[in-house]
Formats: sequence, structure tokens, C-alpha cells
Amino acid sequence: MKTSTSLTLALMLLSSWSMGQTIISLDEAFNKALANNFDIQILDSRAVIAENSATIGNAGLLPSVSANASAGINVNNTQLEFAGNIPPTNVDNAQSTNTNAGITANYVLFNGLSGKRTYEKLKLNKEVVDAQSQVAIEATMLQVANAYYVLGRAIDQERIATENVSVSKKRYDRALIANELGTALRTELLAARVDITSDSSALLTAQLQRSNAVRKLSRLINEELPMDVNTEIMDLDVQTWTLNELAATAKANNSTLKNAQLQIELAKKDEQLSWASAFPQLVVNGGYSYAQSQSEAGIVLSNTSAGWNGSVALSYPLFNGFRNNINRQNQKVNMEIRALEQQNQELQLMTDLGNAFASYQQSITLARFEEKNIEAAELNLQRTEELYKGGQVSSTQFREAQVAYIGSQIRISNAKISVKLNELELMRLTGQILAN
Repeated sequence: MKTSTSLTLALMLLSSWSMGQTIISLDEAFNKALANNFDIQILDSRAVIAENSATIGNAGLLPSVSANASAGINVNNTQLEFAGNIPPTNVDNAQSTNTNAGITANYVLFNGLSGKRTYEKLKLNKEVVDAQSQVAIEATMLQVANAYYVLGRAIDQERIATENVSVSKKRYDRALIANELGTALRTELLAARVDITSDSSALLTAQLQRSNAVRKLSRLINEELPMDVNTEIMDLDVQTWTLNELAATAKANNSTLKNAQLQIELAKKDEQLSWASAFPQLVVNGGYSYAQSQSEAGIVLSNTSAGWNGSVALSYPLFNGFRNNINRQNQKVNMEIRALEQQNQELQLMTDLGNAFASYQQSITLARFEEKNIEAAELNLQRTEELYKGGQVSSTQFREAQVAYIGSQIRISNAKISVKLNELELMRLTGQILAN
């Protein structure tokens, strides 16, 4: 019964595995992520906010205009006594009404160029948000690429495991016939059964890894992919980059370094803004107002006024506890901090670039080595299988050749993925991953 169960499981796994008809390329995965990924959509929305904020009105360079109106009524018992010979007057429930309306314009003529500097800072902040968004988007693209190649590796491992189950089943069938004919020991049959069970278990694990990889990629691109989706066949295209070329491109295009450079510019704008308090502020006001009041008691029963008004105000802060001076000193120190951060970021970038380039070259070397090794492993398996069929090698030797070939297939798959991921990391560091 156990033998029948093992074979049934192996046959079910073989029949359940098939090459899917849906194929997704890495570029398609990138495009879907750029269009659908929630994190990227949030970053795009923040960029829109920064762009909407970079206006002269938001910087205070336009006048402010306000309109106001009010109306009120009072009912009072009024007692009036007048000087001279005018008799006193008592009025019960006397009503009085007041109506006011007006429009006022306010404009800052000069405030130490604070408005101009603020507008420049808002425009610069928009560039900072764009650079920060690019950093985050590039990191997301790298996650998508990693998930894509993990899926590719899972597909390879499922294929390898399926082929392995097929080979093990043939070996078991041969051992079963040989045992029934009395030409082989029962231990060989038992070993074959153990191996096919082990290989079937490995196939189940590979299938689970594939389904998990599909779900992870689906999550990143925010689109449900079919479980039988396939990735494109990986071609080992080697880029002829030099480290000096990559370093020059990285200094010009790396988004993290751009952000550090923009932070220096922002610090300069803040330092310039801190000097606005050292100058007087000149404000002009103007408007039109209308007012009317009516009363049932009193000498003046109705009063109406309307007309234009305007004023000019000049103010200058003489002393505020040295806060303005301290702020200017702090902004100057902040500029120095940003400059140090930029230098540190450039040094870190060159270190990361050197490490990534070394990893890329080593992964190419390993992939080339595994390409040659897999040819030898495949030939060894074919030769060992022929000898096994002729009874010249044991089942243990055949199993060793089988395992060696499986290991070689897995290593070449991992080596190719390593090349691709190291290549994409170099493209991210040089600011080219989105242009690919």
C-alpha cells in the first residue's frame, strides 16, 4: 500500500505540473507596478501636493483681499437727559440697527525678500520631493525585480523537481521489474521508493514556493496573476561597463545623491530667509467701507458713511531676545551639516557602487563556470543512466549522478538570477533603472 501511495503521489504531481500559457516580462512587471503599486501612487500624490504648493500666492507674494459685512439690532428701554433746557426723554423698547460692509486689500511691499526666498524654497522643495520619490520608486522597482526573479527561480525549481520525479519513477519501475524477476535485491527497490518519495516531497515544496512567489509579485504590481504564469527565459547578456564609467554616471544621476545636493540648496534658502528679520517690513492697506446706523432714541436718528480708506505701515523689530541672531547662526550650522551629509552620501555611493560592481563581475564568472559545469553534469547523468541500464553501475551511483545534475541546474539558475539582480542594483545606483 505504501508503494502504491508513493507512486500515485508522484503521478499526480507530474500530471499537475504544466507550463503556463501566460508569460510576463520584467518590463511589463515594472510598468504594472508604476501604474498600480499603492506606494508609488502615494508618492505621486505627494509630488502633486508639492507642485500645487509652489506658487507665488502660497509664498505671500500676492495681495490678500477680504470682504466683510455685519448687521445687528438692539431693543432697549432708553432714558435720555440732555444739557440745557431740553426736557428728558424716555423711550421703551427703542430699536437701534447697525449695518456695516467693506472690502480690504493688504499687500506687503517689502519684508526683507522673505516672499521671494519662500517662493524659491517652495520650487526647490518640489524638486526635493521628486528626488525622494525617485529614490523610493527605484527601491520598489528593485523589489519588483527581485520578486520577478524569485518567481523565475521557483519555476525553474519546479521544473527541475518535476523532471527529477520522472527520472526517479523510471528508476523505481526498473527496480520493481528487476525485483520481480529476481535479478535485483529488494534493498534497491526500497532505496528507489525512498528516493521517489523524497523527490515528490521536494516537488510539493517547489510548487508551494512558486505559488508564494506569484502572490508576492501580484502584491507588488497590484494585479492578480494566474498561478501558472511564467517569466521570460533569462539570457546571460553581459554589460561591458567599467567602474569609472559607472562612477561618473552615478554622480550625475543617482537620486539619493541628488536629494543630498538639493538639501544643501534648501539649507541655503533657509539661511537667506533667516536674514529677512534684519530688515523692516513695509505693508500697504486699502479698502472701501460702508456703515449705517439707525436709532429710535437719541438726537441722531440715522447715520450713514461710505468711502475709501488706505494706510501704510512700517515696522522694524528692535529686540526679541537675540532669537533672530540665534536662528541665523543655527541656519549657518545647518548648511555645514547638509554639506557634510552630501559628502558622506557621495562616499557611501562610491563604496556601494564598488561593491555592486565587484559582485556583478563575480556573479558573471560564477555563471560562466556553472554553464560549463552543467554540461558536464548532464553528460555524466546520461552516461551513468546508460551504465545503470546495462547493470554496470549501482543504483546508488546513478542517484549520485542524478543529485549532482539537479544541484548543477539549481546553481546555474541562481547564478543567472544573481547576475540580473546585481546588474539592476548597478542601474539603480547609477540612476538608470527607470530608464531601462
